[in-house]
Amino acid sequence: MEKIYKQSLIVHARLYVMYSLVFFLLAIAAACKHGTKTISLIWQNERATAIAIPEHLIRDASALRAKHSVRVVLAGNSNKQGILGDFTMDGGVVLFQPLIPLSPGLSYEIWQDDKLIGSIAVPQSKAPAPKLEAIYPEQDTVPENLLKLYFHFSQPMRTGEALEHIYLLDKNKDTMRNVFLNLQPELWDKYSMILTLWLDPGRIKRDLVLNRELGNPLKKSQSYQLVVSGDWKGSRGLKLGKTYTKQFTASGRDGEIPNIDQWQLKIPKAGNTNSLIISMGEALDHYLLGEAITVLNDQGKTMDGYWGPAAKDTQWIFTPKLAWGPGHYQIQVSARLEDLAGNNLNRVFDRDIRKDTQQNKAFFVRGFEVGK
Repeated sequence: MEKIYKQSLIVHARLYVMYSLVFFLLAIAAACKHGTKTISLIWQNERATAIAIPEHLIRDASALRAKHSVRVVLAGNSNKQGILGDFTMDGGVVLFQPLIPLSPGLSYEIWQDDKLIGSIAVPQSKAPAPKLEAIYPEQDTVPENLLKLYFHFSQPMRTGEALEHIYLLDKNKDTMRNVFLNLQPELWDKYSMILTLWLDPGRIKRDLVLNRELGNPLKKSQSYQLVVSGDWKGSRGLKLGKTYTKQFTASGRDGEIPNIDQWQLKIPKAGNTNSLIISMGEALDHYLLGEAITVLNDQGKTMDGYWGPAAKDTQWIFTPKLAWGPGHYQIQVSARLEDLAGNNLNRVFDRDIRKDTQQNKAFFVRGFEVGK
């Protein structure tokens, strides 16, 4: 039986920040102390965080900050607009610290007014290339009103360019247009490793202008191919290097809310730590499913244990830390939990708000008995 364990990452943030700052200041001090005759990079934690420019290359460097005439430009930028950052002077070296670290694999030019002072390239990282570890939903068949896709990468990715690298092909292998909702900023987790991509709700919701003009993105009984380009780069400048594809077929429209009273429960016996297995009868939203359900004991307190989605998100499994005792238990489910069409426990996603009613519960609860 597959068991899914919830993991936590403990980060000593204060120590990390303190030592990173010390390292950065020492690197700058070293560059200033020894001086430099050529443009060079300042490194911190394997990332290029500043550019050291010899003072002699810059005309009237003492007035640098007042004149704002010197700028660092991404090579190939036709308008020569400088990237955001700060210039400082010390010991014959002008240091430029960008707002965000410089990108591996890219080159930068230093300009003063209309004169090119020099350039420098940031080498590619030696770290392994990023990978696309999973695409959710995992099903080969999805409802034609599928609302969201999730992309889980092994490393932080460059954000703001997802729709340049993700596209959908129809049964004739033609690229489909205006399928995804172009959100800026994009919907990433805080580590830039998990992307949420919406199919355009304006095309999914019936009777809206886009739905009438363009129709639903997916059609029942038709097959599609989702493609993620291998040219997409991670935050360190390395490409995926491999094109990822996912084949799937659209089934009929899902217009029903998930009903926890219809879920099938495999209930363990008392005296052991066997798993409670809940079979939903349909795939639910992967990440919401991972956090939406808790098990309460006969005192109404949350039980400790290990839990998570299973069977391509059609099941949820809970394994307690301590053995089950005989008695009454409950599963408490957040009303935010959605199926693949965006229907949650309170309401259908595609509904007529003038006619259709909805519940406003925060949680739904279902009881079960553990026997001796």
